[in-house]
Amino acid sequence: MSQTIFAKVSKKLLSKACRLFTGSLDGRIIEILQNARRAGATEVRITNRDGFITVQDNGCGIDDFQQLLGLGDSGWDERLEAGEDPAGVGLFSLAPSEVQITSANKKAVIDKDGWTGRAVEVTRVNEYVAGTIVRFKDEKPWDMETVEKHAVFAGIRVIVDGKYCHQMPFCPDGAGYYQEPGCRIEVTTEISKYHRLWVSNWYKNPVLVNFHGQVVQFDYWPGKSSQNLKILVDIADQTNIRLMLPARTQLVQNQAFVQLKAAIELAYYRYFQSRKTHCLYYSEYLRAKELGIELPEAEPKYGIGLLYGDYNEPVAIEAPRNFELSDGYLFFDSEFYTEAARPNAHLLAALGDFKDRPFVPVTIEDGYMGYSWSQLPKVLKVEVTKEGQKLRRCIECDELACFDKLQITVFTSDGKVYSSDVGMAITISPLKDKYCWPEKTVCLTKESAKRLSAEEIWFHLGGYNDGGDSYETQLYYFEKELRQFWAELAGPYEGLRNEIFTLLTREYNLYGKWDRITVFADQSMDILLQNGTRQTIRPPVESA
Repeated sequence: MSQTIFAKVSKKLLSKACRLFTGSLDGRIIEILQNARRAGATEVRITNRDGFITVQDNGCGIDDFQQLLGLGDSGWDERLEAGEDPAGVGLFSLAPSEVQITSANKKAVIDKDGWTGRAVEVTRVNEYVAGTIVRFKDEKPWDMETVEKHAVFAGIRVIVDGKYCHQMPFCPDGAGYYQEPGCRIEVTTEISKYHRLWVSNWYKNPVLVNFHGQVVQFDYWPGKSSQNLKILVDIADQTNIRLMLPARTQLVQNQAFVQLKAAIELAYYRYFQSRKTHCLYYSEYLRAKELGIELPEAEPKYGIGLLYGDYNEPVAIEAPRNFELSDGYLFFDSEFYTEAARPNAHLLAALGDFKDRPFVPVTIEDGYMGYSWSQLPKVLKVEVTKEGQKLRRCIECDELACFDKLQITVFTSDGKVYSSDVGMAITISPLKDKYCWPEKTVCLTKESAKRLSAEEIWFHLGGYNDGGDSYETQLYYFEKELRQFWAELAGPYEGLRNEIFTLLTREYNLYGKWDRITVFADQSMDILLQNGTRQTIRPPVESA
């Protein structure tokens, strides 16, 4: 037995019409402005009065009121249908509110039941209305602040309570036009405050697509390197680019979508070609060449030094005067290096004393390797020599040790050897067995107590731990341990002397006021002040 079936719209769907859209005030404004523009309107007036919102346009008006409630039946001409693919559901964005529509000499009032299928009467009016007037209530007024965001790029003049919304082209006149898929694209470093209203995530480089006044953020970037750029796409009338229904906040991934990504990529690389300078990764440079876009090599991008901290910083390397990148050395992790090789190479450059050409290690991101300026000699081997250990203590779970002399030597691929005495170096003890962690020792000399700050030493002992106390608190306790280390190195009672003087000057504010303080075994104290007065302090007497 054969059966014939056909598509139809269920009344249940009509009862859910108010949920076919974003359900937001912004979504309703976009739909109504889009309807007016598609009707050929050049001007839309929005008035808020007595709790009602009135939207009046100067478009072609409504010939057949039945199309207002024809879900999916837009009634637009073939050119507009081909270019914009209207869904024919715009007025339903106002459901289930009561809406009054007037056009020419006709008027209809659609109430809550009218949206779900009950008959709606269309009546005649005496006063002729050019265009269309829509009157309704909403959750809040359609004021300038709310409407202007959606009107500025719509291509029509919008007036809210007598004030004109700002109008501007989405892309400047000089933006490149791409026949396939039919759009203008602008790559720029700056966007207006109106464009910024559509950027939801500033941690990514945004691609903004203007679909006849409705702006969509496109999650795509044609390159790999981080660039402070924005890409604007303005859709032309004839295009197969489509927005996902019903909310229309995403692009449909059809063939035109693929063409759009290809056009954006071309515009991206042509931008750098026009500027004649760039900092693109090497793979991007090669990709531009594949696309037929010849670019110069990227400007050299490098950092001096090998160590960088998220919180406290390591000892800084001061670049020599007239330093050229070709004078630098690269460091790559390899089987020839120990874990301490990188920090020691950095410390040699920061703390070493060189008579002739200084040793300067540089860091270049992997993405730039391949350019001619990145082909530098490399560090092959790093050695540390220690003489005369004076003290070794455990601080911050690692070892801190003081030596009479420390020396770091670096061997490079161009046959050079750089060696100098330094105030700090790092050593890693060999594994005793497979179950033990290697022990790291931060090695210092006495001179480093004056030359290096506590933070610079702390960096190599792990530095700030964001799972503990505040930075200031953790640094305070490390400085205290470091003072004790230096005091113990100076003598058995140096720590006690240092603590006493710290208390007198910092805690009790006696700096410059006392001449002699005598402490007795019975815990009493005698203080002779510089003005000649004397104070005797005895321990408090315990009450019976």
